[in-house]
Amino acid sequence: MQQIKTHIRFLTLISVLILISCKQPTTTSEKHEKDTTQVASTAVDATSMPAYDPTMDPLTVGAKFSKLLQDTLGIKMYEFTLKPGDSAALHAHPDHTVYVLQGGKALISFNGAAPQEMELKTGMGFISPSLNDYGKNIGATTIKLLVTDIYRPRAK
Repeated sequence: MQQIKTHIRFLTLISVLILISCKQPTTTSEKHEKDTTQVASTAVDATSMPAYDPTMDPLTVGAKFSKLLQDTLGIKMYEFTLKPGDSAALHAHPDHTVYVLQGGKALISFNGAAPQEMELKTGMGFISPSLNDYGKNIGATTIKLLVTDIYRPRAK
């Protein structure tokens, strides 16, 4: 009889703990309910965008570092890999995103500015307007990036 009471108390305690834990947020998305996305314009203003130069496309200029994953609907998704010491020549991106699959240390120049050292950490993400850049892997690890270039109508 005493053993049955002990089992009942144990099951009751476990049930209470489960109910308490169910009331706690389990993911970070539940903690951040506010949408911080800002929409600049609903219409695409093709006149303010620079003309696209296909000879500067990252998949052309950096072909040996790139693996095309998808090319459809004006969007190209590719994996970009730089081994230690590799350099990516000057190339142009339209609007694009970058997600760091494998991090490392790089020296990168954006839009002709002086190169800056960047620590790319695995899991980092960037959203960027069109720009020109070049870079070099100056670390001891291979850097892998998932890049999505978004080609929108541009002025001719």
